[in-house]
Amino acid sequence: MNGSLNRRSRLGGRLSLSVIATWAVLAVPMPHSLRAQQDERSVRAAFVYNLTKYVTWPASARELSICVVGGGATGSALKQVVEGKVSDGRTLHVLLDPTDASLRHCDIVYWSDSSTSRARSILDKTRGTSVLTVGEDDKFVREGGMIGFVRSGDSIQVEVNLDSVKAGNLKISSRLLDLALIVHEGKRG
Repeated sequence: MNGSLNRRSRLGGRLSLSVIATWAVLAVPMPHSLRAQQDERSVRAAFVYNLTKYVTWPASARELSICVVGGGATGSALKQVVEGKVSDGRTLHVLLDPTDASLRHCDIVYWSDSSTSRARSILDKTRGTSVLTVGEDDKFVREGGMIGFVRSGDSIQVEVNLDSVKAGNLKISSRLLDLALIVHEGKRG
């Protein structure tokens, strides 16, 4: 117990203030209103932007493509917040509702509605590849998705399926993992 406490103290001490501030601001409780829905979409978009800083892909590229699958307004918020920004020297591009053929050029696939049969088919096709899969519903990571942004009360919890991440040969910074709930397929933590 004491060793665990010391380890946490050391880990906490290593987190830079900017990382703590960024994630703390993004996890603030949101009021229930129309504006809050837009704010939640912007928070999710900012989370995706931050993921590009804390995930390492096996092949380095000058651009990162984020493909948004499913209906919903998160895609347009993502495009507005992220399109054209630079993260670690890579320009980010957002493609809304990509064709199956264009999905193979995606570095991140974001599901705003993972309940559709197309979303499940795409998740099956991307399983074991270096495509970071991100979704919004609480079942997403339990069904093999890599990262989920799940509503928990009035805030958003980040869930990570490390088995899926490892199968895709991706690496996630310990800074992000310290803030996330680790989930395994079919069950929590």
